[in-house]
Amino acid sequence: MKKMLLSLIGVSFLQSVLLLMVNEKKSANLLKVIGGVIMASVLIEGFVQFDFSSYAASLQRERTEMSWDADSVKNEVNALNRRYIESQCAAYILENASKLGIDLSNVIVTVAWNTDGYWYPVHAEMTVRESADDVDSLKRLIENELGVPIEEQVWKYDEQR
Repeated sequence: MKKMLLSLIGVSFLQSVLLLMVNEKKSANLLKVIGGVIMASVLIEGFVQFDFSSYAASLQRERTEMSWDADSVKNEVNALNRRYIESQCAAYILENASKLGIDLSNVIVTVAWNTDGYWYPVHAEMTVRESADDVDSLKRLIENELGVPIEEQVWKYDEQR
């Protein structure tokens, strides 16, 4: 393909230079016809020698690479969505614990994929800095608002109590 393009450019350049040198209209027309025939033969030769099978294989390889990239992007977006949902649930628990006067030092929420196509919380671990009276209220809130059963809530207490 590169050879064909270089040949076409060369023929065009040579024809332009020759046309500048010729003063007669008949000679100029003859040069145009000859240049057109040469360009047509270069084009035909380029397409006759073109390797369509390697071109098709190259296209297929590019499609495969692009689909692989699309899958990896899809997986990365899915992982980011999961981390986002986990962090939003943890922030929700921390916010409500603060409202109830419970000092949490750490919250870890685990989510699972629902067959309907979304992430939902299934497990939560909370670390309480100091004993709190209203932990039961927070447990119920986590169960009612986030859907994490009390059995799936793990409560740890810092040893500085």
